[in-house]
Amino acid sequence: MAEGDGRIRRFYVFRILTSFALWLPFWTLWVYKNLESVFLMTVVDTAFWITMIIFQIPAGLVGDRYGRKTVLFYGEALYAVGILAFGISTEFFQLLVSNIVWAFGVCFIVSGDTPFVYDTLIELRRSDEFMRIMGTANALMLFMNAAACVVGGIIAQETNRLELTLIVSALVGLVGSFTALALKEPKVDRRDLGSYRTQFRIGIKRVFFSRAVLILVLFQILIQVAVYVMAVFRSVYMNVVLNLDYLEIGAFFGSFCIVGGILTREASRIEGWLGEKRSLVFMFVSIFVSFVIVFLVKSPIVIIMQYMIYAVADMQGPIIGGYINKRVDSAHRSTVVAIASMVFTLVLTVIEVSSGWVANEWGLRTSLLVLTFGSAPIGILLLALWNREVDKSMQQLMTRKVRTLRKM
Repeated sequence: MAEGDGRIRRFYVFRILTSFALWLPFWTLWVYKNLESVFLMTVVDTAFWITMIIFQIPAGLVGDRYGRKTVLFYGEALYAVGILAFGISTEFFQLLVSNIVWAFGVCFIVSGDTPFVYDTLIELRRSDEFMRIMGTANALMLFMNAAACVVGGIIAQETNRLELTLIVSALVGLVGSFTALALKEPKVDRRDLGSYRTQFRIGIKRVFFSRAVLILVLFQILIQVAVYVMAVFRSVYMNVVLNLDYLEIGAFFGSFCIVGGILTREASRIEGWLGEKRSLVFMFVSIFVSFVIVFLVKSPIVIIMQYMIYAVADMQGPIIGGYINKRVDSAHRSTVVAIASMVFTLVLTVIEVSSGWVANEWGLRTSLLVLTFGSAPIGILLLALWNREVDKSMQQLMTRKVRTLRKM
């Protein structure tokens, strides 16, 4: 048994028990049924992202200063409370406030999970296994999500009460949050962190003055924004446009999670085949082509293309996360993740509300096609810049090797 396998397994258990998301296919439908407006639905969701903008960096600073285990526990507990409040809310302002609490929990979770795994592996001298282990953790989460989506579909279909998927998930998640207390905090040298201002300033430098990290952050944002905006509208699109019932929606969501989980589990191997250049190209082309087909062809058959979309969305976390973590030191890892998340949130807030307005004016399909073709030039530019960075890194590595050989 490799050193630290028990610690890694405890993280897997934590991920599994906090991933029974019955609400996943139905939370947007719950909002839509209560407010009867796609635009107001995006406004409610915007409250979530504005909260992330305000609190994500403070949460990252707390994670770097007080530990990953602490932010994971409090994050999951707040997350569950927010979901519970969301499930018992029926009016616009109730949903808005509930989403704020929900987002506050997510701020801490985002600041804790990836840094926890990477710093644990550094301590165990197994950091090269990050993609494989994070891929496994994400796969287990997705398999649990898949089971929850099907169960949620059955509950919603049989009772016609979408709110039950939120309430039951919240109670299970609240119990699961206590598994964070069984995790062992990784050792991180925090003696030279300085003040919060200094810590934040260094984090800003790590993101915006490291060209490779900035390109990776922006590319990840591009993929995540496109997939998330589609995900917000997906249940409404399936129910209202394609006329699928709750059980069918739950089953489709569950199958998306299973396919995503299988490919996420293999993310490390896929990245090994493709390499740093072709991995990003593969992800971008897969997303773009799938989006075009899904929103140009009005047929339930095109749902098949969403398997590729969500497989890429799930794979990108371990792959791009591995690339970023390799280029960031442990003492500022949560802060860098928080800054990247804040930038994502700023972009998403603008894009989501704009897409909601376009959907109200010209239809959902038009809105998502505008998003698809509008993001294509940005993606191509980022890929070109990334390829240049990879070539430069390879050249620097070869130069160091030659110098080392000459000294021998």
